[in-house]
Amino acid sequence: MSRILVSTMVAALAAVSLVACSDEANPFTGTLDGGIATADAKPGTETPDAAGGGSADAGGIRKCPVAPKRVVILGDSITNCTVIGGPNAADCVSKLFFDHVKTKWAPDAQYVNIAVGGAQTAGIKTQLAGLAGGPGHVLVMIYIGGNDLAPYIFQSDAAAMSAYNSILPGIVSDWEGIFTFFADTTKFPDGATIVMNNQYNPFDDCTAAPYNLSALKSNLLHMFNAVLVDFANEHFQNTIIVDQYTSYLGHGHHYNVSSCPHYAAGSTPFMKDLIHANAAGNHHLADQLTAAVDTLFTDCEP
Repeated sequence: MSRILVSTMVAALAAVSLVACSDEANPFTGTLDGGIATADAKPGTETPDAAGGGSADAGGIRKCPVAPKRVVILGDSITNCTVIGGPNAADCVSKLFFDHVKTKWAPDAQYVNIAVGGAQTAGIKTQLAGLAGGPGHVLVMIYIGGNDLAPYIFQSDAAAMSAYNSILPGIVSDWEGIFTFFADTTKFPDGATIVMNNQYNPFDDCTAAPYNLSALKSNLLHMFNAVLVDFANEHFQNTIIVDQYTSYLGHGHHYNVSSCPHYAAGSTPFMKDLIHANAAGNHHLADQLTAAVDTLFTDCEP
């Protein structure tokens, strides 16, 4: 069993114990406001506290990637931009990301968006099956996981926790498969760099009506994001993880609810529907991605 799976299952058991033993209505009081700062995970860091701690930046430096010949987009409706006009729309996070890479770092790069609306992490294998290998460095941007978690948003806490523990081993295995695929030098002789994203919370880590999302549900999202950070740590030299979670807080469905912990007067709403970002939200997601890719090409050694 992988270290990633073991550490996350331990966190899950701790969360169950807190729920079972706490006399507080919210057993995670004081743990949700800090978020998980995962903009750039580096070697030697500990997995962030699953209940909402922060990642420690222990240093380390990557080798500078070469300019990619292809920018490959994987994932679900977020990166397919299903509700915002499609993968070539002006407000699509993936197209905004690609346009930045092409303009600033790789003028000869091609845009290959094979993300599929509704995909779960297991579906990435099908997306990869249609991706040809070949010469030239590949820059991969992937946003996936929301559809693995979404079916349990409005189930009971017990059902959600049970489901999380059930689906996690498969998700871990799927991510291991993704990294193995791109590490195959017979397919990608010039290598691949992977840009991961953690998941934003459409509900702002807030328990307010009308969604009444429990603190445990937010905690499960934190735990899921911690799994992604662990993968980024283990593959640091060719991977960067983008923190979409932290700066999205206060712009979700509760952006105008003053009792919520991340409320700030005048915040721009980022949600188009229950799960998907609107145009402003897509531009915000792209801003986090472009900052990360600039880090890849500048905070590095030749």
